[in-house]
Amino acid sequence: MKNKAKTEIPEISYSGKYSAYRKTHNDEQKPENAKGTVLRFFSLIKPHAFSMSLVVISAMAGTVCNVIAPEYMSSVINLMQELIQGLIDNGTPITFSVARHEIIMLAIIYGLTSLFSFSQEFFSAGVSQRLVCSLRADLNGKLSRLPLSFYDRHTKGQVISKMINDIENVSSSLQSSILTVMTSVIQVIGSLIMMLHTKNYLMTFAAIILVPVSGSISYFVSKKSKIWFRRYWNTMGDLNGHIEEMYAGHTIVRIFGHEQQSIDEFRDITVRLGRNSFVANMISGILNPVLSLIKNINYVSLCLLGGYLYIGVKNGVYSSKSFGGIGDITKFLSYSSYFSSPIISLSKIINNIQSSLASAERVFSLLDEIEEAPDASAEDLTNDIKGLIEFKDVSFRYKEDVPLIDGLDLTAKPGSTTAIVGPTGAGKTTIVNLLMRFYDINSGHIYLDGRDIYEMSRNALRANFGMVLQDTWLFKGTIKDNIRYGRADATDEEIIEAAKNAYIYDYIMSLPKGFDTELTEEGTNISQGQKQLLTIARAIIANPKVLILDEATSSVDTKTEQKIQEAMNELMRGRTSFVIAHRLSTIKNADNILVMKKGKIVEQGTHNDLLKADGFYALLYNSQYTDGIPPED
Repeated sequence: MKNKAKTEIPEISYSGKYSAYRKTHNDEQKPENAKGTVLRFFSLIKPHAFSMSLVVISAMAGTVCNVIAPEYMSSVINLMQELIQGLIDNGTPITFSVARHEIIMLAIIYGLTSLFSFSQEFFSAGVSQRLVCSLRADLNGKLSRLPLSFYDRHTKGQVISKMINDIENVSSSLQSSILTVMTSVIQVIGSLIMMLHTKNYLMTFAAIILVPVSGSISYFVSKKSKIWFRRYWNTMGDLNGHIEEMYAGHTIVRIFGHEQQSIDEFRDITVRLGRNSFVANMISGILNPVLSLIKNINYVSLCLLGGYLYIGVKNGVYSSKSFGGIGDITKFLSYSSYFSSPIISLSKIINNIQSSLASAERVFSLLDEIEEAPDASAEDLTNDIKGLIEFKDVSFRYKEDVPLIDGLDLTAKPGSTTAIVGPTGAGKTTIVNLLMRFYDINSGHIYLDGRDIYEMSRNALRANFGMVLQDTWLFKGTIKDNIRYGRADATDEEIIEAAKNAYIYDYIMSLPKGFDTELTEEGTNISQGQKQLLTIARAIIANPKVLILDEATSSVDTKTEQKIQEAMNELMRGRTSFVIAHRLSTIKNADNILVMKKGKIVEQGTHNDLLKADGFYALLYNSQYTDGIPPED
């Protein structure tokens, strides 16, 4: 049960006239483009420009208030210094009335700062959630338009991880990290302007001298940490895939005694996940102490320089025009903090930024997957489809250099039953996938009632097909809802009639709630045979013109198989049917049996005719009672 990050099957390469796909490489092999990811991410915000503008205005206004506050604080401190000095020198009593205006302005400024901060958070939360809902809807729509080959190459865990974990990570980044970056930039610019406005260029230079050093360190560390955060999220996808696989196959795991192997593999993935997380956070975590040290050095330097200038002003060495007192030292310390703190803040959220960029890249890589080739026509088919199926010189291969089906010719008359048999890998299911346009052929033509299926829309084509597969699929809901899934407008009477024709009605009515019985996820509270009969009832109610049965009875006992076979006979009556079967006893009455070997039809005819011919079919049929199916030459 060894799980892998990518399903180990051949990559699909299309080079024929219906080529519309490209190879998809592992996410870690794709070049990282942080700049492109950021630009694309911001392009998603365009539809929310108004709300985002309110966020920006609130952030700018709040930051401006923060930057202005030290000016008034400096004035208050300088006034207090003069009052204290007057008390010491002349015994003049201290009164706060002289600083009333500055104190009131400070209260107003800090009140506005809080108000703008609330507005910023309020509007950003709305933008974040609307954007995430839109992104998740786009991703869900994308998954419905991807070819079957995509799901052959990717594990469910990786897709689920991108759909849930990565988008959630992008959401948290939008609401916190981006706003922090935005306010930090405004605060840095505002602080620099205010420092230059004082015309005390020496203190200004001392306040910003170490910033380039901090910026260089931040850039270097962020570049390194992004690599590890990307590995972290890829490993998270592996973990989701392993959990999903082990949960879905927990019975098989126990039957074959692979519990310990599953636990060991889980431990290996979690250890790898922990290691990637540790290294990523360790690298990004280096920034905080290093930049804090630089900030403290800068802080002490300003105190020393400010004290030196203050003493110089007092002794008449320096002019007092640009340096009025202790309040000016406090002001520069505040501006220095405002100027350097955003750098520290960026370092603290740099792991979130890099992590979100890695998540965004993974989401965008899924959105960039090549979709199914567009339909040549959106025209619907007429309702009088007869069900004539023709393959004319059809060729198809999964890999360009590995032939599978070459020059296939096949005709299925309306209302006939065509059985397809052959060894594993002969191309039986591939024929069905080509007929349903789950894969596109490389050359040749496939016709439905004389019309090329590539001249009609996929929806119009598939609306005329019904499928009953070996792997039954039922969703959590009532039995009635699961049957109605075949046709949404089916009435209750039609559902009952379909259940009777599928020989499942009596069982349903024996349940306490009848058709309103709730099924668990994947229908685990009913037997395999009953699930199969429900899928047949679903196919009956869809009333398809062409029916495909792919090993529909291979996983049930003989008695249940007989009941399912009766239901399928009822379903196939009057319909063009394709039956893929390994149990050759179930297709004895087929109008035509196609015997496939290495992608070619090597024999065809009725059951009796093929037995009389004593060819490959006879070997297949007789081997089921002797030594098994013979190997291909």
